[in-house]
Amino acid sequence: MKFESAMTSHGAPLYVFSMPQVQSIAVGVLVFAGTRDESWPKEAGIAHAIEHMVFQGNTRLGNSQAISAEIEDTGGMVNAWTSKEMTFYHRVIPDHAFGVAVQSLASQLSASLFRQVDIDKEMKNVVEEIKRASDNPAGFCERTISDVVYGSHPLGKDTLGVREAVIGFKTEDFQSWQSRFYFPKNYVFLVVGNITLEKALAVINGISFGRNNGERNLRPFISKVVQSERVRVVERDIQQANVCLGVAVGSSMARSTQALELYSTMLRGGMSFPLFQEVRDKRGLCYSIYSDVSSWSDRGIFQIYVGTNMERVEEAVNCIKDVVWKHRNDEPLLRRAKGLLLGSNAIRFCNPSTILTQAAFDVIVSGKPKSPEEINEEVRSVLLTEVTEAVERYLNPDNFSYAYVVPKGAKVSDKA
Repeated sequence: MKFESAMTSHGAPLYVFSMPQVQSIAVGVLVFAGTRDESWPKEAGIAHAIEHMVFQGNTRLGNSQAISAEIEDTGGMVNAWTSKEMTFYHRVIPDHAFGVAVQSLASQLSASLFRQVDIDKEMKNVVEEIKRASDNPAGFCERTISDVVYGSHPLGKDTLGVREAVIGFKTEDFQSWQSRFYFPKNYVFLVVGNITLEKALAVINGISFGRNNGERNLRPFISKVVQSERVRVVERDIQQANVCLGVAVGSSMARSTQALELYSTMLRGGMSFPLFQEVRDKRGLCYSIYSDVSSWSDRGIFQIYVGTNMERVEEAVNCIKDVVWKHRNDEPLLRRAKGLLLGSNAIRFCNPSTILTQAAFDVIVSGKPKSPEEINEEVRSVLLTEVTEAVERYLNPDNFSYAYVVPKGAKVSDKA
């Protein structure tokens, strides 16, 4: 089981993962344009905003209802998402509707109208999305730690942008962004499901995705992270303290980052793993706790979130740091985490949609999608010594930065 590849007539690569045992196809177009490419403050949020606007009408289908109905009437699903380094447009459809899905994607990416009346309406919806995200203490805490840890680095920009910029976007702003990034040489086509490489290539080559206005968006590698603060406290009208501990790590391709990704699984793999057991089950400090590594081309963040009683914040934070440090040499735990990841990988590669999502991230971090065998080999190859070295280099308790989203009037030390 592996991805097959070919170069399309549009100048963009195509990767196909054939699954003849299913009756569906997941197809997506990855655009190498994300939040880090924005010029702030004027363009703050435009990478995400254009993802909304291409659903508002194009020269072939004039409004959002027609765009969605074309796919939904086949039983399929339309969706898209934006990240720091890419925007991904995708469809899941029954296999007989593959051509419909490809035409749908092409019309959105190359023939969107960007009418001001639609922009004014849809940007109000984006502002509501920004408000919703801000009203979620856990999510807001995670975005805050990203801002604190990355500092002035381009990866610190919030994908949703800022209200003042979003509400002021005009037709020419979207046209400018589209001309800079939305052309075939800046795309990757991904297809998973009941289709062959030859058929997928023929269909995609037969549909116009517009002219090529430039070359692949290649960003400078920026390893330096300059933080202006180590602790940020935000007061909200809430009842629980939300805390994120975070530290900048290496690039997505760094061996140390791969070791830390495995270590994150060692800590938070499930209810039988250390974070849940030590912080929640044994001490009753929280309902929700988890760790994660968010890694991109030049830097990443290792972070841990916990929601806890304001009176027990210090106890929770100290317990978390103890857990992180304690298990860096835990060989049995490493074996358990590898077993979990290998099993999860087997499950993920049964579903075209989840394979497609994984493939999109693999293209960003590795340059191409990975087969299940390649992913498994990466997991198996990580040594305990590599985990230990990465933890001791990055996750020393003195290295963490902190974001606190706490009840109004709560007192939190401003020292890490």
